[in-house]
Amino acid sequence: MCRMLLANRKGVFRLREILAEIPGCRSLRDYLEALELRDGGNGNGYALLDEEGEVRMAKGVSLSPAEAARAMETEQYTWVLFHSREASEGSISDRNCHPFFVEGRHSPTGKATSRLVFAANGNEATLAPLARAWGDITDSEFIGRMVVDMGLPLMETLCCFESNFFGFADGVPFVKKGNRDMLLFRDGGALVFASDFPFAMKGLTKPPQNYCWTFPEDPTMYCSP
Repeated sequence: MCRMLLANRKGVFRLREILAEIPGCRSLRDYLEALELRDGGNGNGYALLDEEGEVRMAKGVSLSPAEAARAMETEQYTWVLFHSREASEGSISDRNCHPFFVEGRHSPTGKATSRLVFAANGNEATLAPLARAWGDITDSEFIGRMVVDMGLPLMETLCCFESNFFGFADGVPFVKKGNRDMLLFRDGGALVFASDFPFAMKGLTKPPQNYCWTFPEDPTMYCSP
């Protein structure tokens, strides 16, 4: 298990307003620390996507939720991805913290994904031997490298696995839900996907398994189990 969040800038600042009214979780830092405490603790990371499609990342075993919250509150971006890792496959190391960045030789204008920044929540045990054969990498990173290096269709490939995936494919945010916890908060233009939210929050929906989303929203991306 891990904990994740994907949100646009409006979503982050609307979430901050709501958290300020919730006892015991009155700040973004408190919320991210709660995500780490519940099912993380082996390293954190975040990625910020700007209007030009460029991504800035930071991750590591010693990176704190407070650092991630500070970046989300002070830096410029359009979308943000946060992940707190609970190690399953792969050693506890800076490299194995999420998000992962995978870049390939395919053209961004084609169907294949050439640049993938993503995080995952789940354990794809059947891929663990292949991930170990590749090196000391996680099963999650192996999936991302497989998608990019083999030129596989992103959503169709991710739907073959039970994990949840949040990320940016060629500068476009995406979500794929597997069999792990995931909730959606939407309030006007504010949008936040997360593994969980404080119990006091309202207006949450629970997407079904194999729910797929990308931005701008495309109804054809919603897949049935």
